[in-house]
Amino acid sequence: MYGSDADDAAADETAGDSTVGSADLGEPVVEPAVAEALATTGTAADARLEGVDRADRPDRIASILVAVGPGPHSGAAVDLARGIAEATDAWLELFHVVPSEAALGDGDGTGGEGDGADAAAADATAVGVDADAATTGDPLLAAARDRLADFDRVDRWLVEDRTAAGAIVEQSPYYDLVVVGTPTTGTVGRFVFGSTTDTVVDESAVPVVVVEADGETSILEE
Repeated sequence: MYGSDADDAAADETAGDSTVGSADLGEPVVEPAVAEALATTGTAADARLEGVDRADRPDRIASILVAVGPGPHSGAAVDLARGIAEATDAWLELFHVVPSEAALGDGDGTGGEGDGADAAAADATAVGVDADAATTGDPLLAAARDRLADFDRVDRWLVEDRTAAGAIVEQSPYYDLVVVGTPTTGTVGRFVFGSTTDTVVDESAVPVVVVEADGETSILEE
């Protein structure tokens, strides 16, 4: 399920009203929902909300794109995203990007500044494009889904792209919020949560929550 599906469902509730303006908006929910989720998510030490002014409807969150990766903050990002979704009745999309040889080779990637072909190629080589990365993606998403326990408003999406940042930014207009982990060091971590985080914060079409774990909360056990 894409975020647009959740948005369409929410939009149906206002069908017939062709003059929805600022006077018709309810109380803003984005900042309060993030604050509430942080207060109740023990695995998260901090959650920084960026680009709140990008929200088309600050009074609702219908769908959330959650970047899932191997970094030490990924578990906390999933946990906090669940907290936000529970506070707003939103749908979660667990999203993992596999660096694709085909995408790397076309020279026309969608990554932001700082995600050049050389860096992307290095990341792809480090994680193993056709073997390790592909076989790790499904377990990561499955483990993230298991982490949500009985929360059932969730889908999983494994995609191939030249950079994680480009894929997240490209899909961001179809959601109301993006949740990512704070930047980490190391080539594999950087592919999902390093320069990716900075690019997503700068270029996402919607608000972005950057989550820092209280300790390490990797999705997969070492």
